[in-house]
Amino acid sequence: MWDNSWMKKLSLLIILVFISIFLGYSLAKSSFTVPGFEKDKNQETEKIKRPILRFAVLSDSGGENDLLKKTLTQAEGKGINFVIGLGDWSSVGTQEQLSVAKQVFDDSKLEYYVTAGDHDLWASRNRGENALSNFNQVFGSAQRLIEKNGIQIVILDNSDIYKGIPSGSWELLFESLKKDVKLRFVMAHKTPFHPDSAHIMGQDAQNVKAQAENLLSILEEGQISGFFSGDMHFFAQFKTPKQAVKITTIGAVASQKNFQGPRFGIVTVYDDYSWKAEDVEIR
Repeated sequence: MWDNSWMKKLSLLIILVFISIFLGYSLAKSSFTVPGFEKDKNQETEKIKRPILRFAVLSDSGGENDLLKKTLTQAEGKGINFVIGLGDWSSVGTQEQLSVAKQVFDDSKLEYYVTAGDHDLWASRNRGENALSNFNQVFGSAQRLIEKNGIQIVILDNSDIYKGIPSGSWELLFESLKKDVKLRFVMAHKTPFHPDSAHIMGQDAQNVKAQAENLLSILEEGQISGFFSGDMHFFAQFKTPKQAVKITTIGAVASQKNFQGPRFGIVTVYDDYSWKAEDVEIR
């Protein structure tokens, strides 16, 4: 028979063993982490960014108005606030061609701002008139200034491949740069720079080439977050030579002369004023 003292010792030993096992398990659990799920108590939880503005950018429908209509319908389904169009809504810029394209924009019921492309000037120029005559009569001004939620969008007219940017667009740009805004975009039909293509502003005239170099300097020296253009029929993003500004060329709505296929862009701006541009295939 075991005496009571021995039983007490055995019970105490069992209790100590259980305590040791429990403490060891607790320590192991507290020190064990699963990769990717580590929690740093000193690190603040990352703030979730909230979109404050979302708009579509499209270009170069070239008279393919069924695709233009499809683009606007698809863009509306993505919750955009408005549409910006960067030119070439026709093949040769007759009033009839431009009017049909404008009706597509109007029928969409979306807020829109458009500029002209070089194709939109052909018919007026061939009649010896102001090259923008037909466009202005149908769409109004080819230059725009949009300001929403501390975001500024300057739409320049550089559609005339022989004369370049008119004085009114230069004045609009310089005046816009005087304003204090959170975010500034500049947009036009043609880009003043491309790292791999000569199909840029100034390709057809030396005086316009000089303007393109001037515009590029202003982009790199001003408080500009991004430059957008059409005309290239190819979505791409790259930096200016000094790596100061991101340039985005928007792919074409048209199916003709379009290696990527019909597409448009969507720009989203967040509450911290960061932004992204998406390439969207038209389906």
